[in-house]
Amino acid sequence: MNRIYFLMTILLLAIAFSSCQQQISESKKHFIAGNDFLFKDDLENAKKEYEIAIKVDTSDWQACYELAGVYELEGDYRNAAYYFNRTTQLNPRYALGYFNKANLEEIMGDEKGSMSDLKEAIARKKDFFSAYISKGRKEYSTGKYKEAMEDMDQAIALRPDFIMALSMRGSCRFKLGNIAGALNDFSEEIQLNPTGITGYYNRAMVYSEQKNYRNAINDLNAAINANPLWSQGYLYRGVCYIKNNVKDSGCGDFRMAYKLHNPEAESYSKQYCK
Repeated sequence: MNRIYFLMTILLLAIAFSSCQQQISESKKHFIAGNDFLFKDDLENAKKEYEIAIKVDTSDWQACYELAGVYELEGDYRNAAYYFNRTTQLNPRYALGYFNKANLEEIMGDEKGSMSDLKEAIARKKDFFSAYISKGRKEYSTGKYKEAMEDMDQAIALRPDFIMALSMRGSCRFKLGNIAGALNDFSEEIQLNPTGITGYYNRAMVYSEQKNYRNAINDLNAAINANPLWSQGYLYRGVCYIKNNVKDSGCGDFRMAYKLHNPEAESYSKQYCK
């Protein structure tokens, strides 16, 4: 009797396993079909295939993730958020699920939820470069410069040549009073992108704050050479000339900024060039 019971148990387990395999196989078939439609930019059919995959296998987190992406592309943020939530519930270790949910929450104006999910993404993937950048940007925008700098430290450790991270860390250091560190970051930014204007402008602002107007003017010269139509550059350089007691050059820069339709140029001329 025990032998018969044992054999029946084995048979039932085999049937259950076979059914499970068939179920998973069917789900993956629709998941792959959804990917094919998505590749062809056929969002409607991609969505249908992912929905079938989820119906066949309710634990298919990959189908939930892709379906969330389709809804986001369509601008249906409510359903996108729902399926990103399902993704992270079904696979709590999937860092990219939290990251994309955070991006969606930012679009929807849920900054608290977005920050929380970025932290979750980083907790699951310590080398998540993009998550550090996004989190640092948020920290900076709310005045949390120390936290933002720490995020940029992590990002730069992962990608030392990423200009945006160097620029933001330099700005954080400047806000926190670390002038030498700020100058170092902006100088490195300039080395990596000598034809860009941001590094020169940032470094010029630090020099100007330190009343080192000669160096500030040199950096603004380089920025204007890189982009001669940058009206704000003439405006900033004009102020530095005025503060360095070179009034004619300063007023000439204000006139140039005015010609380039800078909205502040006229008021600066009235203030400094009477």
